[in-house]
Amino acid sequence: MPWPAPDEIVTSQLLLGLFETQLRADGATDAGARVFQPGDWPTVRGQMPIIKLRILRERRQSQSRSGSPQYTTTAMIRVIGEVEAYASEDNAGAAIAEAACWLLKRQIEIAIVNSHELFMRIQQIASIDSSLVISSEGATHIAAIVMDFAVEFFEDADSFAPVSADDVNDIDLTAANHPPLSAQFPLNP
Repeated sequence: MPWPAPDEIVTSQLLLGLFETQLRADGATDAGARVFQPGDWPTVRGQMPIIKLRILRERRQSQSRSGSPQYTTTAMIRVIGEVEAYASEDNAGAAIAEAACWLLKRQIEIAIVNSHELFMRIQQIASIDSSLVISSEGATHIAAIVMDFAVEFFEDADSFAPVSADDVNDIDLTAANHPPLSAQFPLNP
């Protein structure tokens, strides 16, 4: 991916798309191209591992009390990685699912933290919170790693609330002095 365009506006939705691109890259994770957003897609047994993405929330912290708006925005991007393993009498299925889940977690972290395209657009990943959930209902164990990435980026008046304006083509100036002065300045020769 090339350098960001100078007029590119960084938003939480753009960052979510970058997460998806990085996680879908060949060999990035065991999930391969099974990366979905929004993250509320149902889990289908036999099609795992999968990764689900969504923007959980967004917080803007003002950087100044006066002047144009400037914010440090923190987007909480949730990544859910799900794996499965068949149940067995010796309970090895649960251990296999848990180990696969921790491996997927590590692959997700590496794919995101090593993303040059992401870090060209953000200030930092302020934190990564992870938790493991295992379900042993039915013939398979399903393990999920829930990861919340707090991604900080800068927003100013142009990106947060851009003002639409008409192009200025010329300026008419009249000065009230003696002798009177009047001038026209065409801006588009």
